[in-house]
Amino acid sequence: MDPRRVALLLAVVGLLCLPAPMYLGWAAEATSPPAQTSQIYLAEPVDLDNTSDRKRLVDAHDHDVALPDYRLTARYGSDYRAPNATLDALVTAMREGSATVDDPDARADLREIDREYAFVRDTNENTESDGYYRLTVEENGSLVRAENVSLRPVADAVAEQAPRYASLTAGEQRTIDRLIDNSTGDDLGYRPSVNEPYVDQLPTVIQKEGTLYSISVYGHVDDFGSGFAGFVVGLGVAALGIVLLLAAAGIYAYDRWRS
Repeated sequence: MDPRRVALLLAVVGLLCLPAPMYLGWAAEATSPPAQTSQIYLAEPVDLDNTSDRKRLVDAHDHDVALPDYRLTARYGSDYRAPNATLDALVTAMREGSATVDDPDARADLREIDREYAFVRDTNENTESDGYYRLTVEENGSLVRAENVSLRPVADAVAEQAPRYASLTAGEQRTIDRLIDNSTGDDLGYRPSVNEPYVDQLPTVIQKEGTLYSISVYGHVDDFGSGFAGFVVGLGVAALGIVLLLAAAGIYAYDRWRS
């Protein structure tokens, strides 16, 4: 066979191999099953009459009903119109039971907080009695009251707001069933696919057939995915392409030198 034809063939194959990291990565992603979430979830039944269960529920899901006061600090200040004045009013109310508010922006913030949350959580040691406070905003935001409460009313509020299993779609129910079914036995936890129904709502609380379940993150998995695996294989193919190009160049040069 003509050495120059061999060199041309090797060069063509080598050039096709060079972009292999890209197209093998794309092919692996296109042909692989749907990716899984990086989180492993666990569904645990909750007994609201059990002190440790209540604490576990509130620790995992209090954000549904309680505003932590750190959300009014500089890092989160853009969420509200007057975070400093609003925080001062809440701290005063938590410390003294009530506070009057003159700042119109702070009054608007308090009305918004009152619509969204039933409680405020003291997180920055701003009061002598840390914990949860039932929030009441009156007189169009010019008066705010805060009553220190136990975990029980907070847990009850979380349970009251929990979605009902019967109201979910069939696909969402299947996801919840898999979570519950895989939360017992030796191999705890369930790692759903990213496209499973209701995954975007996790972690969450759910009421199913009279039982309250707390679904929380049980573990994490570092997974680079099939696309990364295809990319790594592609690097090897690209290296082979470089070898073929060098071989083609060598054959072509040798043939030129002989002739």
